[in-house]
Amino acid sequence: MLLCPVAIAQAAPDLIAKSNPLSLRNLQIEVRQVQHEDGQRAGLESHGGVRVNPDGSVALAGQVQAQDTQARQSGTAVQRVLVLNGRSAHIALRTDTPVRLMQTFVRNGVLVFTQGTVLLQKGTGFRATPRWDGSDRVELEIAAQQALNAMVAGTGQASSSTASILVLPLGEWMTVAQSEQQTSDSRSGLGGMVNQASQISTDVQVRLTVR
Repeated sequence: MLLCPVAIAQAAPDLIAKSNPLSLRNLQIEVRQVQHEDGQRAGLESHGGVRVNPDGSVALAGQVQAQDTQARQSGTAVQRVLVLNGRSAHIALRTDTPVRLMQTFVRNGVLVFTQGTVLLQKGTGFRATPRWDGSDRVELEIAAQQALNAMVAGTGQASSSTASILVLPLGEWMTVAQSEQQTSDSRSGLGGMVNQASQISTDVQVRLTVR
């Protein structure tokens, strides 16, 4: 996915003015979470035992094995909601780590995406509000769950610090949030030493279609 420095990009203007009447059409919002896990295991491990020779002497019998393996796994979870153009739908996320929302920018007349500053807390979700004017693009406002909780508590509406507005093409899967988590572990003993490391990345992707 193409990224651009924020310093030389301009924020994308709202695709649809809030004051313009919206077409009374239903929009289907599909959300999937794609998770990739890369793991590596490297080290030295020995296998063997003790052998007693005919002359009564004791010797060690075994072998030392070097390991350097890699594994990659991925999984996808999909959910669908139908919402009237301009109305909001609540999307639940099942993530173990916070995910960072993307932002849309315009660079040389082309829409590009970069990571924003809004975080979605783990195990929560977001409010999605699509606005479509009949073109091949749709404006999608995503408000973090913590902003929704603040509104319920009567503290006001979602602020720009807890919401992100994206301009997305219709009918295409686009990444709207990302996260990465790295883990490592080392163990040693009489059998040798093994180092294990893994990196788990999660992409939250959205596709919008007109129904």
